[in-house]
Amino acid sequence: MTTPLPRPKRKKKGGGGGSGSLRADRERAGLTGGRDIHALPPEDGELLELDPETISPNPMNTRFELRDMDAMIADVGERGVHTPGIVMHTKVFMECYPQWASRVKYPERQFILGPGHRRHAAALATGRVMPAVLRDDLARKRRVEEELVSENNSRRGLSPIEQALAIELLRQRVDEDEERTLSFDEVVERAGYTAGTVSKYLALLKLPQEVQQAVHVGDLSMRAGYSLSLLKDSAGSKVSAEAHALQLRGWELMRVEKLSVEAAKNRLALEGKQFHAGKSPAVPAPVPEQREESNAQAGQGQAPTGETAKSVSASGGSSVAPQGQQVASSTVTLANAEESSEPAPADGTALREAAAEQRDLACQLLLAEDRYAKGAESSARLVTVVLNPNEWKQAAAKAHGWLVALKKGPSSKKRPTDYFAAVAASGEPGLMHRAAFAIGLAADEVRAADPDREWDARDVAHVQFLVTSRASYQLSEWEQQQVERLSRVKQ
Repeated sequence: MTTPLPRPKRKKKGGGGGSGSLRADRERAGLTGGRDIHALPPEDGELLELDPETISPNPMNTRFELRDMDAMIADVGERGVHTPGIVMHTKVFMECYPQWASRVKYPERQFILGPGHRRHAAALATGRVMPAVLRDDLARKRRVEEELVSENNSRRGLSPIEQALAIELLRQRVDEDEERTLSFDEVVERAGYTAGTVSKYLALLKLPQEVQQAVHVGDLSMRAGYSLSLLKDSAGSKVSAEAHALQLRGWELMRVEKLSVEAAKNRLALEGKQFHAGKSPAVPAPVPEQREESNAQAGQGQAPTGETAKSVSASGGSSVAPQGQQVASSTVTLANAEESSEPAPADGTALREAAAEQRDLACQLLLAEDRYAKGAESSARLVTVVLNPNEWKQAAAKAHGWLVALKKGPSSKKRPTDYFAAVAASGEPGLMHRAAFAIGLAADEVRAADPDREWDARDVAHVQFLVTSRASYQLSEWEQQQVERLSRVKQ
């Protein structure tokens, strides 16, 4: 037999419950007459349904524009805003952030947004209500920046510049307990990124505005933008007018000539040495392609890993070949041009020496790269040296100088023979391949720099390789003359 549950007892009137208790609560709250319990001011953490016209956007929002709104507006129009945003009382926000008060778009509105600007815009467009959680405590504790950055981590469609601005906003905020900005470690902890990521984002904001805009719209990757931001002026500054000019020039080379950021920086290094010598960078001249049998001797092959092959056009620009393909031999070949008896142009010793100095630097820039050449290019150059043993001694001496300057291999070995013997005994394949390629490259360069001989097809192949390599070399005036002379011979 089931025992019925006891009936609940009704609280006596005035005994702390029932209608008497409600009346007492209303009187204590000051709600008399026609005023309702809902007239009580909302409290932190309370979920509200607000007219979006009562909410002002937050001036701390780092979005430049609200992208891809059509789908969101259609969804909100059909189902409403189903994820609440965060709001604060505008008056509280402006009191706690006086430095932002003048930038509040609608200071007369009761509320101001934290995260939720796309939802707010969709609610405005559709006339739907905006659900939002009241969080005045974020303003009072000065944690609005952290909330916005935290939201950024889960957002889609933010550009690297918008993310960088959000981190910079956090970096500049004042700690709630002390009149100081946050330390870098505190920014890293509160932003939710690694230290390296935070550093790279902040570096983007030091780029010239034109380069920042390219990163923002996606014409330049974040990685390439960060690499350009590392370019310094002669005093070591990354933010001076001189440094910004270098960064802009690097972006121009990437945009106009379709260079990688590494190749663009190598080109800048070459141009910098030219400017230092009081010369202007030369305009590249057309470089004829060789036949396949000439390519094998000169070490020609595909473009280095990660680069697209380039041929230099007559107008001075670059045309890009499909990835992994060699440039078509559309110009006059020079395979046997060394047999020509046509004399070289009038004496240009100074120009020839200047060109050799530039090529020497280009060779060093190329050897400094992690991906300096493909295996076929290295092998072809080494084969050339092996088949011409008289070239080895001078080539080894020059290659030794390059590699020691680049701190590659046993720098304690002062003699080339000792150095390369130590490299061979090291058992390090990467170092051994680099050293072998350096000797082959040096053999071509020693030959091209020899003032007592005329250029031939192998010399043209040498400069062509430098032009199409990651060194992104540009022909000097003297080199252009040699290429044109040899081209006329074969016509």
